[in-house]
Amino acid sequence: MAYEEFKKKPRLPKFASPKRYDIRLKPDLVACKFDGAVSIDVDVVSPTKHLVLNAADLTVDSASVSFKPRSDSQELRAFGVGVIEEDEILVVEFAEELPIGVGALSMAFRGTLNDQMKGFYRSVYEINGEKRNMAVTQFEPADARRCFPCWDEPAAKATFKITLDVPSDLVALSNMPVIEEKKEGDLKTVYFEESPIM
Repeated sequence: MAYEEFKKKPRLPKFASPKRYDIRLKPDLVACKFDGAVSIDVDVVSPTKHLVLNAADLTVDSASVSFKPRSDSQELRAFGVGVIEEDEILVVEFAEELPIGVGALSMAFRGTLNDQMKGFYRSVYEINGEKRNMAVTQFEPADARRCFPCWDEPAAKATFKITLDVPSDLVALSNMPVIEEKKEGDLKTVYFEESPIM
């Protein structure tokens, strides 16, 4: 699927906009990779069979992509999922037009903790003479798309709910306070408060 109508555009199409992101990330600090899942509350404002958002250096699990309208109990599975690498966009196509209003776009993805100091990347620290990896983020000006599929444009403001799955002996930080932490063996899941609109 070529998706020619979405290539080489300075901005994402305006037929849908994000309202809320629910993001779960699981970094692997040894392999320098990460798995993730996102559910995005999207407001569809005009008729479309496509949702177009930013993604760069990510592999999206096509079989996991779906849209669930709030007004309907029927989940719509993606008909086609295409990445246009040179434009850093992800095009999700559905067999039928999406209903006007809010629905949840969900997908699973994976990426690499790069050493480019952008997106979700790897840095190194030293403790007692031993070097260790840590995962950190740098999303400005347009690098959130390297961590999770999103509308990575200044006008596309939304709230963010972050959940991290990390080794139990490590500290997980976000820009909001921790509301719950659950340990299960060598891993812990850290839930953060939802952010204000940003």
